[in-house]
Amino acid sequence: MNLEQLNCLIAVVEEGSISAGARRLNLTQPPVSLQLQRLEAQCGVRLLERGSRKIRLTEAGQSLYDTAKRIQSLTLAAQEDMKNFQLGKKGSLHLGMISSGTGEHFFRGVRYFTQRYPEISFQLYEGNTYQLLDALEKETIDLAVIRTPFSHSRVDRKVLCQESFCAVGVRELFPSSLPDALTLEALQSLALLGYRRWERIIQETCRKRDFSLYFRCLADDARSCLQWAQAGLGIALVPESVVSLSHGLTAVPVEEAALASQVCLVRKKGRPLHETARLFWTNY
Repeated sequence: MNLEQLNCLIAVVEEGSISAGARRLNLTQPPVSLQLQRLEAQCGVRLLERGSRKIRLTEAGQSLYDTAKRIQSLTLAAQEDMKNFQLGKKGSLHLGMISSGTGEHFFRGVRYFTQRYPEISFQLYEGNTYQLLDALEKETIDLAVIRTPFSHSRVDRKVLCQESFCAVGVRELFPSSLPDALTLEALQSLALLGYRRWERIIQETCRKRDFSLYFRCLADDARSCLQWAQAGLGIALVPESVVSLSHGLTAVPVEEAALASQVCLVRKKGRPLHETARLFWTNY
């Protein structure tokens, strides 16, 4: 198989038909059909279910499509790196970053790095912690900045900072007398908006004290929690560095040792780093 065949597969799957995929590639339908036939012959399995209005992938086709997307991403990244070398640069660092905020400490480190190595550029890939761990495993990114909790068994990590949680919402949803800090017990009467992967930790902490909390909405991204809070739908429990993403909302620290989130720089365990990634890892 070759890149041309894989690009044909991607285009046809994402456009929904061979004719639409061909138009995306600025080709006619026959050569695209031929490339797909050759690809299936080389793989020895059927990749596409034809006959319906929209082409569907078989199980084998889905597996190859996922691999093809990774290859396409790596190919585009390699082309970008070569452009940087043509411009006298050292290449790019492919860095995954959580979208929920990383704090001033992280950006101070990045500023220091760019001052020391101004010839290195960044390609950023945003996602939640689990998506970025998957990208590290598949080696489509070099390093990632993610937030606990996560399994440490397959990555090496450097802790960048540790931060507490805040309760964030419109002022009228808070008690009339606003305290300097809130306990989990004080949140019992409120409708909460929270991180899905922190909900278990929070509820287990509450159960040990014989009470529970009500979550009106659980989300995978703190920004979604803030959007719901902005609409007056509840109080968002988010790490303190995320508070800067809110607009006009009231934020009160939550005093709870169990709610301490670490932001970490991670790399795939055992994977050799290329020069730009090694410089960032060792100098950050």
